[in-house]
Amino acid sequence: MKNALWFLMVLFWFSMANGQNLQFSFSDSTFLPAKPTGQLHGISGIDYVASSDQWHWASDRGGYFVFDSVKTIRDFALMQKTLVPKLTTYWFESVRIDPVTGRFFFAVENDYLPSWTNTHTTTYVASFPSFPPRQAEPDYLVAPLKLPADNKGIEGIAITPAGNVWVAPEAGWAGETEIGQDTIHFLKFKKTFSGYAPAGQFSYVIDRSGCPYGTSETRGGISEILSVNESQLLVLERCYDNGAKGSKKIKAKLWEVTVDGYHLKKAAEPAFNFNSGLKFTPDNVEAMSWWKRKDGKRQLVIVSDDNPGDNNKQRTQVILLKEN
Repeated sequence: MKNALWFLMVLFWFSMANGQNLQFSFSDSTFLPAKPTGQLHGISGIDYVASSDQWHWASDRGGYFVFDSVKTIRDFALMQKTLVPKLTTYWFESVRIDPVTGRFFFAVENDYLPSWTNTHTTTYVASFPSFPPRQAEPDYLVAPLKLPADNKGIEGIAITPAGNVWVAPEAGWAGETEIGQDTIHFLKFKKTFSGYAPAGQFSYVIDRSGCPYGTSETRGGISEILSVNESQLLVLERCYDNGAKGSKKIKAKLWEVTVDGYHLKKAAEPAFNFNSGLKFTPDNVEAMSWWKRKDGKRQLVIVSDDNPGDNNKQRTQVILLKEN
């Protein structure tokens, strides 16, 4: 009898652990002013720091913004009118602040080819002991690398509750970015007493089928990652379906993935499908962070990058999702 009860208990907890995948629903949204009005353009990285009730936003042209005491997502548009940004030389793609140590991590993606605005052609992940930085040069977690493909560098950083750091390339590392090569790799740096252990590699199957007609987005792309716990991540994938036969729309899905050995296994269904879950067409969704819980449920804020150029008619979208 005891063995039977034990078996039933194990079966119950196994079914609970494997049957409760994260799912999100649309909660709210706002669109920020179009260029050239306002400052919040080209936003590629965001992070919420609960200990100080601060939002950190970063652009892919070096702008860095800190917001205090945001109550609703509409506060961002109001606060930007008086906000004084910090202008840097970093083309940010992701920003994270370790909630325990306060260490400030960021990913950079420069141009594929040198240009008059940026002569660098590298991508990397670096950190400073704190924010704002008090030293001239950062410490590199992933040293500068040549971009493996045009506009395809490192886009995602996640920090787990234990301080371990995950790093995700947008479309794969060198040799992994082409159609037909669907398996790419994330890096995981385990926190140690003296710093971080050498990276472990975890395979991930990226979706390269979403934008088959895209002129530059057939490779697909991971635009951000976020820690759920020590063994699970949220992965934001998106691509632009342009080209002669394309829909001219962004296609985006949010996936929950679980560590399975040295593989990151996707859930059977997306945690959120932006194309079916929104009442409007998603734009270039690129930055993502947890926010305060509401009614006991976790909330996600996702921000789109409206890209350079005053004539592209894109606007920065701020999307709030709530855990089901």
